[in-house]
Amino acid sequence: MEEKQFSITLPEKIVEEFDLENETEVTLSIKDQKIVIEPKKKATGNQTLSLRWFLIPTTIVSILFLGYLFYADKTQIALVGAYSIANFVLSFGVLSGVFSFVLFFIKGKRNQVTTKSKDIYWRNFPTILLSFIVILVFSLLVFFKVIGLVFVGATFDRYTATLLFFVFVGLVNYFMIYSALSITPAKLTNLLIFVIIGGVLLAMITNKDYQWWQFNFSFLGTIEAKSSWQFNVTLMFSSLLMVALIDGLFVELQKAIPHSKRLTILRILLTLTALDLGAVGLFPYTETGPFQGVHNQVAGYLVYLIVILIVGIKWLLPNVTKEFLSISYIIAATLVVVVVLFQWTSYLSLTAFELLSFMLAFSWIVLLLQNLQKMAQNINNTFQVKINLESEIQVKDD
Repeated sequence: MEEKQFSITLPEKIVEEFDLENETEVTLSIKDQKIVIEPKKKATGNQTLSLRWFLIPTTIVSILFLGYLFYADKTQIALVGAYSIANFVLSFGVLSGVFSFVLFFIKGKRNQVTTKSKDIYWRNFPTILLSFIVILVFSLLVFFKVIGLVFVGATFDRYTATLLFFVFVGLVNYFMIYSALSITPAKLTNLLIFVIIGGVLLAMITNKDYQWWQFNFSFLGTIEAKSSWQFNVTLMFSSLLMVALIDGLFVELQKAIPHSKRLTILRILLTLTALDLGAVGLFPYTETGPFQGVHNQVAGYLVYLIVILIVGIKWLLPNVTKEFLSISYIIAATLVVVVVLFQWTSYLSLTAFELLSFMLAFSWIVLLLQNLQKMAQNINNTFQVKINLESEIQVKDD
């Protein structure tokens, strides 16, 4: 049987990025109806690296924890509560996780380890770090709250407590190291969704007035609401994350489409939208004081900016798909219907109007960011390669 032998020509950018100058062969495989080309000698993956290195800070912190138990002469320690395993994980465990995140992010940026964070810029690092700290602390609080309800009054001796502490802190360090090495613009979008939805839900749950919805959505951020800082900080963190994400996306887009006035205008509008979202949290609703009415003004500006973006997206975004345009117009029409039902017919309450408007606007922003990510990825990471027929090889058929 005759088998034809073909070769492909790789772009220079791919050869340099994967250090293939001295290689003569690569591995080609088919996955999910796609052709995947990989170096024969692949670098150690993120998971292997995390498994190897998360034990070091975990062991150090666990030894310090055990030393403290002996120093304080504590023979038994509770799982949750004051001076509990949970408290030490939330302090020493989080600190070690932050150290691991910073260390491996720096290593990744210096190309000392394999990482996906090369498209994350240093100027956005503080915001990303704070966001991961918020997510980590929030997750641990929820986890230990549930554990405390299941294991009521549970206490352990020094060595068992240290072992449990080691496991919890190990999970924290693994999560933070893996996150530092695998963070991408796409994951930043997921991070944004988690922060804003999780923060708003937490504000709803922890609010002392369980009938807050009879006032308005903004009540969650007022001084009358318990833990109102959670709602306001959520909006401000989401704002910073949006700015970081927009910055990274448009740097990549403008590399491929330089000097585009339309992209510049879109970037400015999106940045203003993100900053305005932060201002909604920075200036809580109040009927007295020097900032009276400021909350309503910035919230109104947010609506105007969203409307301008939706109406102008066809001209502002090059090569926008018909599908995204259709979804944008449907969301815009729904927003108009919601406004009419609230202002002209009084069918919707203020709370329902604010919730629906927020969900529709936020959903559209997320869809837009995802479309920008796809566009940046397709422009910068899609290459045309040539397939050449080299020779024919005779293969004997047994």
